[in-house]
Amino acid sequence: MRPRASFRQALSLAARAARAGGACLGLALLVLSGDPAAILGLLAVVALAIGGVVWTAGAVQPAWVRVLLLVAVLAAARIAAGTAAAALGAALLALGVLFRIRTEEVVVGLAVFGGIVATTVGGASPKLLLVSWGLGVVLVALRAAAGAAWRAPRKAPLLKSEKAPTVLLDPEK
Repeated sequence: MRPRASFRQALSLAARAARAGGACLGLALLVLSGDPAAILGLLAVVALAIGGVVWTAGAVQPAWVRVLLLVAVLAAARIAAGTAAAALGAALLALGVLFRIRTEEVVVGLAVFGGIVATTVGGASPKLLLVSWGLGVVLVALRAAAGAAWRAPRKAPLLKSEKAPTVLLDPEK
């Protein structure tokens, strides 16, 4: 393997680890803050992501299943928090569908938020940023291992065809 390819792979791994670690840091800051506005903002982002992810799954699921999932989310919001929450949830789900927000975009947003808040507002030490990056490395490694474990049974030759070796028949002999 060329050194350039392995250097590119190492940079890609480091970037994925930084995104995952930053997202964990951002999520921890939002959940542990105790500020109701931050938690409502997190729920709004989750609603946007649900709308975008459910609607972009068009190749996998038919339209009626996607609409049913969106209605189920709205029903849960209505039961849990009332009519106003369901109306706000409907607006956020519609925006998620309109902008086609995906999970990767939410992870990047959380990572950027976590990095900004930790370094500027929180005055976090470099040790905390290094720990969150290490957590990201662990998460990326676990994802790679799970993907390899998922693909392994598919590559294993379960049934091999048994063929007799072909013999050339020469009528002249």
